[in-house]
Amino acid sequence: MAPLLLVLWASLVSMELTGGMMVNEVPAQNLSCFECFKVLQASKCHPIECRPNEKVCVSNEVLLYTSTKRRTQISKRCATACPNSNNVIEWSLGNTQARITRRCCSGDRCNRAPGSWEGFWSLPGRLLLPMGLGLFCTLL
Repeated sequence: MAPLLLVLWASLVSMELTGGMMVNEVPAQNLSCFECFKVLQASKCHPIECRPNEKVCVSNEVLLYTSTKRRTQISKRCATACPNSNNVIEWSLGNTQARITRRCCSGDRCNRAPGSWEGFWSLPGRLLLPMGLGLFCTLL
């Protein structure tokens, strides 16, 4: 059991070191975000490379609903700065309810809709290394 844990620990460390070395070798690139305007489904948004001065990705989702109907419009884009902080605004007009959700983030393609396939294994190696080391130390 101990040799297996040692191999696991060594592979996690080598993945972390290799990933860090690869980052230094890759030339700097512009941020990339998903872009779309007033689409009904996030799958209609496509990735684009932002301009050098655009440093954040912005998402807006407008949801209008009644007791029988529901309509969503999604817009995503690159921006130079966050237009507003992350927030949710809700209001009602008669029997119609409305909600606007605004989000801003600064990682590549961070404004995508999360997929159902994402889970534990989609975590980046930077999180798996401390978890693996913690497990290794616990089992010793």
